[in-house]
Amino acid sequence: MKILMLNANLIGVGTYHRALWFGRMCAEAGHEVTVCTTGRANYWKRNFLSDRPNVTIIEGPRAGFDLYPGKGSNIDIMWRLKYLLKDNFDVLYTFEYHPNVSWPVFLARKGRRMVNDWCDLYAGAANVFQGKEWMHRWDAKREARIRRHADLVTVISDFLGDKAKEVGVPPEKVVLIREGVDTNYMRPFDKAENRARLGIPMDAKIITTLQDGAAFPPLLESLKALREKDPKVALLFVGRMREDQKKLVSEKGLSDAVITTGFVSDEDLPKSLCAGDVAALPMVDSLANRSRFPHKIGDYIACGLPLVVTNIGEYPLMLNEEDLAEVTDPGEAFTAALGALLNDAERREDLSKRAREWVVEKLDWQVLKKSIVQCVEGN
Repeated sequence: MKILMLNANLIGVGTYHRALWFGRMCAEAGHEVTVCTTGRANYWKRNFLSDRPNVTIIEGPRAGFDLYPGKGSNIDIMWRLKYLLKDNFDVLYTFEYHPNVSWPVFLARKGRRMVNDWCDLYAGAANVFQGKEWMHRWDAKREARIRRHADLVTVISDFLGDKAKEVGVPPEKVVLIREGVDTNYMRPFDKAENRARLGIPMDAKIITTLQDGAAFPPLLESLKALREKDPKVALLFVGRMREDQKKLVSEKGLSDAVITTGFVSDEDLPKSLCAGDVAALPMVDSLANRSRFPHKIGDYIACGLPLVVTNIGEYPLMLNEEDLAEVTDPGEAFTAALGALLNDAERREDLSKRAREWVVEKLDWQVLKKSIVQCVEGN
């Protein structure tokens, strides 16, 4: 079959990774897959990229990407619409509901099978709209509509599964597919070697984190509290830090306690993560976080990093049931658990080994492949 996957994000951002991996699994099953996303630098033209056998990535033009609430540019939307009308795809797999996903489908579906994936809650949650209630109501209608028109809805969490049924999707059309992990790519690397590469002393006690905007301020609070007791504690921020985050680090007097890598290549990402002693994710309690199944959690534990995480959402609760992470309340309890794990090498080694084994067994993309393909094929 020919499958078109429509993703709302910029290439390499958020749900793009989920769409790409769903496409890769379908391609391995013998289908021809095209993934439409939005380019980062190409503002007026399209780019065609070859990913793997039977997987083509098309970067749409970025111009106007942020003009509409929830993404989508006129140029990209019109091109996607033309592509749907021109090419004879058998299945449309839509990732979220934004204009550059929903508008082409509603206008050019032509009776084709359409599967929708719901992996984040936007209306009243991730989308802010300056707190204007009428905009949230409008957004909620948009978010629900494409789910009701889908032949099948895949969800990343039970929370979103319940939400899909609440907005009118029949229960038999809702399928749970968690966020997967490429455990061959995200795997343990030598800590000493990567600390030497990054210029980090071996006696430092390193907390590792990836970008997660809302979690960053409470993480700095924990870092500051731990540094007051032990100046060897430091934070390794893997990736680019935003300007407002840099300012916050400075305001809290933590400039000498935060190490930033800047841009990290795909090859170096898991290696840089492995320079840390523990990973930390202090998610705040919000609708958006309760609905999430953050892929960075899988990346952390697949790399063998023992994890400290707040008890918000389903992923931390699953880990807690198996004693695969330190799962705590937000605030002082999180800080205490983080400090305790930094000073307990035996516990870190135990969590590292068992959590890695669990994610390989439960959430590797090859484990999820059968469910993904069945949803596309309608079995």
